[in-house]
Amino acid sequence: MTTLSYLITQLDLQSCTQLRRDINYRCGPRPSTSYNTTAYLMNRDITHRHAVATPSSTAHVLNTHLPNQKRRVAQLRTKNFCAQYVQNGRKLVVSSQDEKIRFYCRNPEKSKYRSRYYQCNELRVDQCNWSILDTAVNQDGNLIAYSTWKDAVYIGRLDEQNHPQNADGQQNITWFPIEWNADAGQNQYAVFCCRFSDNSEQIVCGTSEYSIHVFDVEQRRRIRTIVNAHEDDVNSVCFAELGSNLIYSAGDDGLVKVWDKRAWSDGDVIPVGVFAGHRDGVTYVDSRQDERYLLSNSKDQTIKVWDLRKFSGREGVEATRACVQSQKWDYRWQPAPPGLCQAVSGDTSVMTLRGHSVLHTLVRAKFSPEKTGRRYIYTGCARGEVVVYDIVSGTVSRRLKGHQAVVRECDWHPEENEIVSSSWDGVTTVWTWDERAENNIAPFDTPYQFGDEDSCDELYQPIKKHQNRKRKTVAQRNQQCSSSTPFANFD
Repeated sequence: MTTLSYLITQLDLQSCTQLRRDINYRCGPRPSTSYNTTAYLMNRDITHRHAVATPSSTAHVLNTHLPNQKRRVAQLRTKNFCAQYVQNGRKLVVSSQDEKIRFYCRNPEKSKYRSRYYQCNELRVDQCNWSILDTAVNQDGNLIAYSTWKDAVYIGRLDEQNHPQNADGQQNITWFPIEWNADAGQNQYAVFCCRFSDNSEQIVCGTSEYSIHVFDVEQRRRIRTIVNAHEDDVNSVCFAELGSNLIYSAGDDGLVKVWDKRAWSDGDVIPVGVFAGHRDGVTYVDSRQDERYLLSNSKDQTIKVWDLRKFSGREGVEATRACVQSQKWDYRWQPAPPGLCQAVSGDTSVMTLRGHSVLHTLVRAKFSPEKTGRRYIYTGCARGEVVVYDIVSGTVSRRLKGHQAVVRECDWHPEENEIVSSSWDGVTTVWTWDERAENNIAPFDTPYQFGDEDSCDELYQPIKKHQNRKRKTVAQRNQQCSSSTPFANFD
């Protein structure tokens, strides 16, 4: 990476300017390493006796203290696929290839800065082919769903009183499968992604049979199926916003589509808009929760930000389709070929971010939470890193190194400056800010600076022990004195 344009490319200057203006309104000007937080807080309290921190001032302070230090939560002898905060950050859920879903909590008796995460619950799934591919927990935290290589979504109730733990520390939970094929179990279809609606009444999922399914959670039945929603696997789906009728989907055909549930009552199941511009399949789609901007992570090693008001035309769709069909490599075991960074005709994205690696698995990228003003885009990486992009400055703000294998998913705490990452090396890590580590990992103001050292561990640095001199014995001291002190000869 030798130029700034390699990191971020602005394709729609107007939308990009509006996006950055919205971020500046949410969190103030760009944070600086020389920003004196203590002086800012004292000046605020002295100037305004009854002042209360506004969301913009809070975001401004938090953005000057991005996570830079790792603390290991757990290490397993299996691959971790999903990790996310649930119940507004009170718990951490991690799903792995060993057919288990683990919950981690902090010790409530200790301060959040001194307490560590400990495993508080463990669930074993009923059906699992190869691995758990995705896990979703509703907002209330009483429902959980998971998907695997099977044409079904499994839903369970998280009620510790009715489902106590057994002798192995696992909670006896009852899983209810929601299947959509009459000959269930006769095929190898996969559900790559599943998401609850805000009221927990519905769940949407994307499958390897190119379709999107919407289910009723209470009645455990299928409401709607969009057959051939994409021309290849549907890797990701999500709701545009809490209470929204819009659904975003992304697939291996390189396209991102927008669906409106209000049109389904009339039998219309065509997308209301399509975004085109990637040169390869899309691994993940995420909403900025404002019903305007969304992002997509792709196997072409880029992240693109889209404006909901500016869909792509036929030219962009056809160009994207041609680029995807011309790819002859497999991202699961081959390196990315050259030429993936070339622009596609008809690309209507707001900006394009480069600097991370999407290989081996469906790596996920997301917007930072509201506490940060949604200023950042962060993603996992095949190099074992968590990469944090700054939308305003167009630089990489953090490269959190510490994993030995691909980081498939990472999640930002909704209330605190804390990021959790799960990797195929079996390690779950929580990243927080530590002033002692700022000398090793500083915010990167230019693309030339990516740090010479990896991120420090939870103890920051090993204490250098000084070499103590060995105490000489009496014989050694007498021998030294006898050799250095002359004796007079009185004969």
